[in-house]
Amino acid sequence: MMPRAIIDLGTNTFQLLIAQKQESDGRMIVLAHEQRPVSLGKGAMETNILQDDAMERALQTLKEFKQMANFYQCADNQIVALGTSIIRRAKNTPQFKAKVQHELGIQVEIISGIREAELIYQGIRSSLPNPWNAISLVMDIGGGSVEFILFQGNQVLGKISLEIGGLQLQSLFHVQGEYHQSIDEPIIAFIQQALEPLDRICQHNKPRVLIGAAGAFETLWDLEMAQLGKRKIPLDRSYPLSINQFHQNKELIDRISYAERVNLPGMKMFRASIIPYANALISQVLQRYDIPEMWISTFSLKEGYWFFMQSQTDK
Repeated sequence: MMPRAIIDLGTNTFQLLIAQKQESDGRMIVLAHEQRPVSLGKGAMETNILQDDAMERALQTLKEFKQMANFYQCADNQIVALGTSIIRRAKNTPQFKAKVQHELGIQVEIISGIREAELIYQGIRSSLPNPWNAISLVMDIGGGSVEFILFQGNQVLGKISLEIGGLQLQSLFHVQGEYHQSIDEPIIAFIQQALEPLDRICQHNKPRVLIGAAGAFETLWDLEMAQLGKRKIPLDRSYPLSINQFHQNKELIDRISYAERVNLPGMKMFRASIIPYANALISQVLQRYDIPEMWISTFSLKEGYWFFMQSQTDK
């Protein structure tokens, strides 16, 4: 089977998955998995206009990703870029799409927040142990939006997309552009109000497990593994995360500066600015729904889209 390249055009980070189907058992074989800090939403969170320098960073990253896809012999019609939160909102998205198509021949598919949640669920469900029967709440923290999916077994109980992503929070609450403990109270109040629509989904089916999708949750895993002196996470699995360790790390991250966060063992530089905001979101969800267990899945939107496209091919 020919490989397929899926690019997640995140508000903060662009991610690339190149994968193909294994003939013997139909499993996804990952050929390449890359991420780049593009900050497409920088300057656009406040204006809803993609900035020229951000679009140039995006084009350079997409050029690099296309070269990788070509190296693995992906046909041009097997390369797709998925536009999410900031691309859904930006007024000049049509011009950006046209530029990507004209200069690189890459199709940009804009997906709704609900469709994004569906694909994230499809990706995560494929990475979990089988059987998995606990009522679970998937949480995918992007730069612009956060997707939630409540499910049990193979049944989706509810899904929602909320515009409270890490870059969105940072644009609203900061001290000289960065997180500081002095702004913790207004951030928490904002998050609590923003989560009210999620209450309607969780009120009749109480989640027992919070499953974090890649991104910020990978940073939590990297920090935990660095502290334990253990290996990093493979690319096709899901693992439990220590809630106690999360709270300890959150307390530490909240009180230190950006420069100090960058130097924490396991911290990726491009996550250091956003991680306090992601931690605030995770902490509020754990407390609000009294969730006793937390997992990370390395699968998310791009893997879900790969499985969806593969299912269409197999028909």
